[in-house]
Amino acid sequence: MSEILEQIKTCPIDEIMPMHPEVLACPALMNRRLREEAPVFQDPMSGIFFISRYADVVAMAQDHQTFSSVMPGTTTRAVNSDDQEVVDLLEQGYPNVPTMLTQDPPLQRRYRKFVDGAFSPSNLKALEPYIEQISNELIDAFADAGQCEFLNDFGVPLPLKVIASQIGVPLEDLPLLRKWTEAFIGNLSQQLDREGTLQAAKDILEFQHYFVEKMEERRRQPEDDILSKVVNASIDGEKPLDNAECLSMLSQILVAGNETTAGSLTEGIWLLIENPDQYELVRNDPSPEMISRLVEEVLRYSSPSSNMFRRTTREVELHGVTIPENSVCFARFASANQDDAQFADAMTFNIMRDNLKDHVAFGKGVHHCLGAALARREMNGGFKVLFERLENFRLQPGAIEPQFAPNALLHGLIGLPLAFDVR
Repeated sequence: MSEILEQIKTCPIDEIMPMHPEVLACPALMNRRLREEAPVFQDPMSGIFFISRYADVVAMAQDHQTFSSVMPGTTTRAVNSDDQEVVDLLEQGYPNVPTMLTQDPPLQRRYRKFVDGAFSPSNLKALEPYIEQISNELIDAFADAGQCEFLNDFGVPLPLKVIASQIGVPLEDLPLLRKWTEAFIGNLSQQLDREGTLQAAKDILEFQHYFVEKMEERRRQPEDDILSKVVNASIDGEKPLDNAECLSMLSQILVAGNETTAGSLTEGIWLLIENPDQYELVRNDPSPEMISRLVEEVLRYSSPSSNMFRRTTREVELHGVTIPENSVCFARFASANQDDAQFADAMTFNIMRDNLKDHVAFGKGVHHCLGAALARREMNGGFKVLFERLENFRLQPGAIEPQFAPNALLHGLIGLPLAFDVR
């Protein structure tokens, strides 16, 4: 364990550095101390208020009138940087505008309704054979080798192929979608240096120009896909969405539709390796019910969307702390999912716990994840095929323990060098 993480165990609570890269990568120790000692904690560096207990996070997520998703002083630039080269580059593209994740009701609901149909139960049910087909094809590509880099060979391409088919992007453009996803994630991470920020801006600009061209095609000739629904939508019949609004929605759907599921699939396999007793439960009974239990506990424990920004619309008093109006807060979903007050022995990975679905991995309230049902189907289908085809999951010989990427909002493994036996 690093020196920074060791210090978290004993340092005064006000000396914790929650935005330090090593803490962002491994936040569990800090989250526990915050839940126990400072459930409302203001980071002295950023000024952000961290809300860490389950009950408070749920209440916060369900009160959008008090905890708004529209941030104060939000820039219209797609990459939040004052670097003149970045600013000049982004002038060639479209501004960042608040839509689904970054907007409040009633406008937020109107944006969401344009794509709700794509995630209807009937549409998702129809996707199940496709999800299993992709899973089998991916395994076919690496099964004979007896090993793979699981994140890149399975975790990423499964949800990426599914969301590409739903948006209406040809499969040959998957590398572009992955590159653009990484650019958006890097921008959210708040960990990029100048070179990384500039590259993210270039990639996001490329994303914008690519999809504006696709949008013009769908305006001329609509198809049965999310892209057509978005570009031909209008708000209460008043006007079609403009390009900036469409791009905002598409970027949110793209990132939410593949990054978090890829992370949960990958960490799920790692959690089974780390917890062989739980692995044996599923291995001995790979029924739909048991795999569903696995999925829900992986979602709780991994919490790929670990934090979400909120802004107070009024002064709030919580646990004796006054949070002023227009303060930026973090709803710490990952911390809430590891709260012993809600989940007995929360830091133990246990697929047989009674309240599996109480987790807030998909948020709560009006911003409950639009793609939650899709993510569940992808994970259930992916794990089903993995257990049918492979067994004895383990790290590749000589591989070091997988590491997590530092990110202010998302949490996931950098990679997973996996070895296995073919059934």
